[in-house]
Amino acid sequence: MKNKRSFEPVKSKICLLTIILSLVCIFFTITCAAPKKGILNSRSNYIYLSHTRLQTNDSIFKKIYDINMNLYDMTLLGGDLGVSTFKDSIIYHLDKVFDLRNKNTLWSIGNHDNTSNENFKRFTNKNKFHYYVKDETTFITINSQDSLSSIVGKQKKEFFNILNTLRTKNVVILSHKLIFMDQHPIMDSQINQVCNGPKGICDYCHNSNNFQSEIYPKLLQIKKSGKNIIWIGGDLGAKASKFEYVDKNGVIFLGNSFWFMNNNNHLLLLSNYKNEINYKFIAIDTLIKHQSSKYINSLFSN
Repeated sequence: MKNKRSFEPVKSKICLLTIILSLVCIFFTITCAAPKKGILNSRSNYIYLSHTRLQTNDSIFKKIYDINMNLYDMTLLGGDLGVSTFKDSIIYHLDKVFDLRNKNTLWSIGNHDNTSNENFKRFTNKNKFHYYVKDETTFITINSQDSLSSIVGKQKKEFFNILNTLRTKNVVILSHKLIFMDQHPIMDSQINQVCNGPKGICDYCHNSNNFQSEIYPKLLQIKKSGKNIIWIGGDLGAKASKFEYVDKNGVIFLGNSFWFMNNNNHLLLLSNYKNEINYKFIAIDTLIKHQSSKYINSLFSN
C-alpha cells in the first residue's frame, strides 16, 4: 500500500499535464484555422492633400484645419503647401499640421516648396525622391521640379531600380506636376484646362518632358507583370479640383488639389483593402461634415 500511494501524486501530475497539453493543442488548432483578420480583413485609408497654400505665407487653406488627420493611415502631400514653404514663417506650422517627419507622411514637392535636398531632409527625415513600402504597396515620391519635369539622371536611375525590384502588388507614385499629361494623345489637349501651370517652359509651367518616351514604357512593363499602378499629380485646383484618366492598359492617372478661393474643392481618398486600392474624390465640405472611420469606410464598402 505504501508503494501504491507513493505513485498517486505522480499520476495526478501526469493527468494534469495531459489536460494542459490538450488544451494548448486545441487553442493552436483553432487559432491557426481561424482567418487572420489583421492580414486578410484590415483596411487602410489614405488622404491626399495638395496646393494648400494661400497668397500669404502665414497659414494655409482654412478647411484643412477641420480635417481629422488621425483617421488616416497615411497622409500624401502633392506639393505647394505654402507660398514659400521653407520660410520659417510657415514650415514649422506645416510640420504641426501634417507631421512632416512621420514616416507615413509623404510629400512630392512643388515649385513653391523647392529647396535643397539637405534642407528638405532636415524637416522630413526623407529625401525629395523617396520610396516607402506599406500595406503591400510601394509609395514613390517624384521630384518633378528638377530638369523641368523630366525624370533624368540619378532620379531616373533610382526610380527604375525600384520598379525593377518591386515586391509589392501595388505602386502609388506621387508628383506635383501632372507630367503624365504631356504628349499624351488624349490628356495633352486638356493641360491648359486642368493644370495650374500652362504649357510652356518655366518652373511653374507644365513643361514638355520625357514621360511618354521613357517613363511610361517602364510603367507598362511592370503593369504587364501584374502590378497595379496609380500616379497622382497635385498641380491643379485653380481650374479643376480633380482629374481622372484610366488608360487602355489599366494604368490610373489622377490629379487632385485645392484653390482657396474656390467653393467646389474636392480631395482624394484612397483605401487599401485585401491588397486592392480603390479611390474616391469627395467634396471637402462633405467629408468634414461626416468624417469618422465608419463614414470613410462606408465610402468604399460598395
